[in-house]
Amino acid sequence: MISARRAATIAAASTLGYAAYRLAWRQPPLRDVPPANPAPTFDAALTAAADQVAQREPGMRPDAAAIVLTHGAQRDRAIVLLHGFTNCPLQFKALAEQYFARGYNVFVPRFPYHGLYNRAPKALAALTAEDLVRTGMSAVDIVRGLGRHVTVLGLSMGGLVTAWLAQHRADIDRAVMVAPALAVQPVPFGVMPLYATYARYAPTRFVWWDPANKGQAPGPEHAYYGFQLRALSELLRLAVLVGEEAGQAAPKARSLALVLNPTDESIDNDGVLAVVKRWRRRGANIAVHTFPVDWGLTHDLIDPAQPQQQIDRVYPLLMQWSEYPYYVASPPSVQTDLPRV
Repeated sequence: MISARRAATIAAASTLGYAAYRLAWRQPPLRDVPPANPAPTFDAALTAAADQVAQREPGMRPDAAAIVLTHGAQRDRAIVLLHGFTNCPLQFKALAEQYFARGYNVFVPRFPYHGLYNRAPKALAALTAEDLVRTGMSAVDIVRGLGRHVTVLGLSMGGLVTAWLAQHRADIDRAVMVAPALAVQPVPFGVMPLYATYARYAPTRFVWWDPANKGQAPGPEHAYYGFQLRALSELLRLAVLVGEEAGQAAPKARSLALVLNPTDESIDNDGVLAVVKRWRRRGANIAVHTFPVDWGLTHDLIDPAQPQQQIDRVYPLLMQWSEYPYYVASPPSVQTDLPRV
C-alpha cells in the first residue's frame, strides 16, 4: 500500500510533469505586430514599395531585392507574391511578370535574411515569426494602394504567411495558399508544437536540403543549400499559432484557395487539410485545388531555375485558381485538358 508521503510525491511529480508538458506545447504569442495601415494613395504605395526595393542587408545579392511592377497608376487588380523559405523574390519574378502582363500591379517583398550571397548563412537563425508577419502586413498595406482588388499568393513559407494574413485581414479579396507550411514533413502534425519548442531551444545548426550533395546540389543560385534549425522553429511556431486560430474563428479574408501538390516532398498535405477543416467548421468557404499526381511536381513548383520545373503548365493553373471566380477570362496558354476541381 502506497504511503501518504509517497502518494503526495507522485502527485507533485505528475503535476510538475504535466505543467512542463503544457509549457513545451504552448507557443509564444506574436509580439509587436503593427496594425494594418493601408497606403491611402497609389503614390504612397509606390514610395513604400520603392523603399523596400532599396533595402539591403550585409552580404545581400542586389538582384534578390523586392520587386515592384506597376502600370503607372492604380489598377483594378493588384497582387502580393510571397516567396518560400530559403529562396528570395527572384523565385517569383517570372510569375510576377505574367500577372503584370494580365494588367495587375505586382509586389514581391523579400523576407529578412533571405537572398544573401552566402548560401549557408548563419544569419538565417535570427529569423522570427514576427519578421514573417510584419513583412506580409507591410506588403498588403502597399498593395492596397496599388489596386482595388487585392490578391495574396504565397508558396510554402509564403503560403503560411498568406494563411496568417487571411486569418487577420478583412481587406484581402483573395488569399491563395500554395503548398503552405502549415504542416511539414517529416514532423508529425500532432506533435508539431513540441518539435517547435525543441528546435527553438536546441543548439541551432545548419540542415542541408540535400544531405548527400550538400553544397553541390543542383538548384537556383539565389536559393540556400539548407536552413538553420532555429529559423525552422519560427516557421513551426507560426504554423501552430495559425492552426490554433483556425479552430477559434473563421478567416477574415473574403475568399481563400488552397493549392496542394500531391507529390510534395516537404509539406504534410493531411496536416494542412486538418487546418482547413478547422476553418470550415467556423464557416469558412475554402476552395481546394490539387495538381495532377502524374505530373510528379517538386515542392518548389514556382522557380524557373529549379531543375525539374514545369512552369509552362503550373503557371496557367495557378493563375486560373487565383482568379476564379472573380475573373472569367482564361489566362494565356491554359491547357484544354485541365483537371476538374
